[in-house]
Amino acid sequence: MKKVFFSTMFVCATLMLSSCYVQEVNVGMAESDQAIQVAKVKNQQFIGGLVPKTQDKAENYVQDTKHFRMKTVQTFWDGFLTGLTFGIYAPSTTYYYKPAK
Repeated sequence: MKKVFFSTMFVCATLMLSSCYVQEVNVGMAESDQAIQVAKVKNQQFIGGLVPKTQDKAENYVQDTKHFRMKTVQTFWDGFLTGLTFGIYAPSTTYYYKPAK
């Protein structure tokens, strides 16, 4: 009975930890518009993502357009590292896209 319980708990914990966080923001673009990736930035944040190491602006990566897309992703390994440090360090990655012409 203990083996079944611990096996079930292990599977549940694995499934809960395997999810990824994705946030996508479209500025002046529709979701279905084709886009080209122009930059990839690794974000270093602290205290569960509340305190960023640096404040980046999207204008630094998409200089000549007012229509762009930002996609912030926290992968499984980023979440694992966040859990390992008890939320003190919370990395993520932001991708910047311009409309395809």
